Amino acid sequence: MPAIERFADAGHTLDDFSDHFFVECPSCSGRALVRQGDHRLLCTRCHHTEMPGRWYGAWRLYVSRRCSVCGTHGSRSVETDQQRDKLLLRCSECGDEREYRAQGTHLQRNKGLVTDSVYGLPLWLQGEFQGELCWAFNPEHLDYLRRYVGAKLRERGILPRNTIRKNSSMLSRLPGFIKKARNREALLRFFDQLEQR
Repeated sequence: MPAIERFADAGHTLDDFSDHFFVECPSCSGRALVRQGDHRLLCTRCHHTEMPGRWYGAWRLYVSRRCSVCGTHGSRSVETDQQRDKLLLRCSECGDEREYRAQGTHLQRNKGLVTDSVYGLPLWLQGEFQGELCWAFNPEHLDYLRRYVGAKLRERGILPRNTIRKNSSMLSRLPGFIKKARNREALLRFFDQLEQR
């Protein structure tokens, strides 16, 4: 693919590409689509379907409260791949150990992989590039990255003129290895491999 001569940052944020995702199917590990609109999961390989409600990804569990025995404040935070209602907390003063009700939040990474925000499943379009994790939500996201990487001239704040807050676009927050011109050809080959997966 010949390099694009010029790329003007249109000011897209990551949210602009998060209306649908290509993910790993929880049933067969094939490619599945999380549709826009109802966010229904549809596997293109085994035809597994699922509606939102189940989270397959990692959780951060957190508890913060006073000890039931001595009143000393304590807190604990744990990352886990299982949702639990309670978390064991040991008091630093009196040593009392009890389980307390924990708050849980979804994490966007699980076992070192980026996951979608609906089911917590690993993204289909991701892999390691020179020791760094490189990923895309969907083919449109990957194509946008490809056009950016392939450009010899990269301009910011051009389209639409003067309406982009310089540090709010997705491209301004890309990791350095994607921005380096010396990685251009290798990254474009890597993007082709991801697309053909």
